[in-house]
Amino acid sequence: MKRSNLINLIKVICFLLIGILLFLAISNIVIPKWVTPADNRMSYIMQGFYKEPKNSLDVIFMGNSDVYRGISPITLWDEYGIASYNYVSSGQRMWTAYYMLVESLKYQKPELIVLNMDSAFNETQSSESNYRKVFDNMKLSKNKIDAITDPVFKNKKSEIFSYIFPIYRFHSRWSELETKDFTKAFKRTKFDYKGLDLTVDVKPYTANNYMQKDTSQKQIGEKCDKYLNKIINLCKENNIKLLLIELPSADSWSQDLSNKTAEFAKQHELEFIDFNLLINEIGFSWQTDTADGGDHLNVYGAEKVSHYLGKILKENYQIKDRREEQSYASWHESSKVYHKDKKKLEKQD
Repeated sequence: MKRSNLINLIKVICFLLIGILLFLAISNIVIPKWVTPADNRMSYIMQGFYKEPKNSLDVIFMGNSDVYRGISPITLWDEYGIASYNYVSSGQRMWTAYYMLVESLKYQKPELIVLNMDSAFNETQSSESNYRKVFDNMKLSKNKIDAITDPVFKNKKSEIFSYIFPIYRFHSRWSELETKDFTKAFKRTKFDYKGLDLTVDVKPYTANNYMQKDTSQKQIGEKCDKYLNKIINLCKENNIKLLLIELPSADSWSQDLSNKTAEFAKQHELEFIDFNLLINEIGFSWQTDTADGGDHLNVYGAEKVSHYLGKILKENYQIKDRREEQSYASWHESSKVYHKDKKKLEKQD
């Protein structure tokens, strides 16, 4: 090849690389950041997972918003030395959970997956914003492509394209960009709360139909059953234990759903813990431990649940205590941040 031709080729390659980098930079800027309390800080939860050191998590919690409000990984760390993370999403469906599990196992080799079963009885589609909070924050990979092209999500070709190239979906946001869109576009930091959406809000549950017999006749539907079994099989293939739970939720749970989940767990030889049946043992109160009148817990409820659950994880699943290990020193710093921020919120309340 002539020297002049080689130089021109190099120029073309450099031009293309610069173009790609600019395209990615602009895409990062226009994508919604989902970092405000109203967004449940989903970007922090999703991106923070990638910042955890590889193969450092022993327990991964999965599920919908009940989990990021109902489990405090720092409490599990403080009291039991358990290294865990709430790798969860708003309005999560079982099919979303499956692809998130696949993604998580690319970076972690947990001893245990803990799956909240609240969404097992919901066959409807979640909202676009809930899906985007997951996939716009997920690294581009075969797993992401498999997810967004899975017919269960009912994505049109244009929507699939927009998940790969988010600028196609969000190009009109130029007029509403804020400072955070630029400052957080390229910032990927660890999430000290390890997936907890920290809130000290208190709004008691005052109704009287909690855990009464449900007449809705809800069942674990065909789609949920399919992806639940995919989750179970994926855990077996990777020699990971699976624990099913249901966190306290007065609005979305009932005795019937508890019975049906217990039967499903029995059929698949899995343990199921329904914390709605353990309220007194946990020391939980619907007057002080819920943030929104019975749908989600606040940090006080999350800490009570985590204290109780941590003992089970230690005794039944032999999860290691990592507090004395030098490679986990950063967890002590995260704990300090968590408690400092919790006190700050309490003073503001």
